[in-house]
Amino acid sequence: MRPTERIKEAQRVLEAEARAIFASSKKISLNFSKCIDLIIDCKGTVVISGIGKSGNIGKKITSTLASLGTPSIFLHTSDAFHGDLGILRRDDLLICISNSGETDELVRLLNYAKRNGIKSIAITGNVNSTISKEASISLNSSVESEACPLNLAPTCSTSVTMALGDALASICAMERGFKEIDFARFHPSGSLHKLNFETVENIMNTESLPICEKNTSIKDVIIEISKGQQGAVFVCENQKLLWVFTDGDLRRCIESGIKLTANIKDLKFSLPLTIKSFSKVSEALDLMQSNNISILPVIDDCGLLLGSVKLSQCI
Repeated sequence: MRPTERIKEAQRVLEAEARAIFASSKKISLNFSKCIDLIIDCKGTVVISGIGKSGNIGKKITSTLASLGTPSIFLHTSDAFHGDLGILRRDDLLICISNSGETDELVRLLNYAKRNGIKSIAITGNVNSTISKEASISLNSSVESEACPLNLAPTCSTSVTMALGDALASICAMERGFKEIDFARFHPSGSLHKLNFETVENIMNTESLPICEKNTSIKDVIIEISKGQQGAVFVCENQKLLWVFTDGDLRRCIESGIKLTANIKDLKFSLPLTIKSFSKVSEALDLMQSNNISILPVIDDCGLLLGSVKLSQCI
């Protein structure tokens, strides 16, 4: 297959899945709202079950629900009848995922839930299937065809199912009043948390800051830059930040022939870019990247130097 043919085929697959999701949005009925009620009213845990590709999608929906404040766990349908049925309790809500709606193990699991008074939701591509009829509420995830060139491998159907799961999780989060701070509590590690929820105060350097006064000679500034190992020195007066002198400024001074005995105050400086300690790390990153700098002083409302943050700390 030629590169142009590959690109065309990729576009066909993506467009087919996009059309399937769009068509699914038109099938949303009051059943969807009832599913939201079941999830919100669940006093236990949302237990999601499926096999094969449906199981893989179920795991993703489980993670999304949990990330957005709905306690959830994935139960592999086969494992359920080999000792894991204890996961499913009376106060839980069972969500069964099956494109055909006739998966034997899933039908057995649904029957077990009914016998024990456990409410259930079926997400299936066959609205006339057994699990669709036996579940408390059913969601229609049917598609006209798969994006697979053989019309066999789950592609459009899995995309639609995942999108429905995303919709359920998102709306439940809205109804629970789920906020950014709640999301942060569930994502304490990684760049996602750092950029969106971490504040500069939590990552800034506060010890051994390279500081000098405006009467300091350039020669002594070089020594401070070397000691601080931050590629810059902060010029202050009574702890108030005046300027930032970087190793780049030093190179320009040398190129222009300025004597090393000259004082910092004799040079021309513009007001330094700064950030407050309560600002988000993402703001510090944007400020440094947009201005092509690698270090940013942190000041308080009075302009006093509190610390510094480097570009490498924000990424």
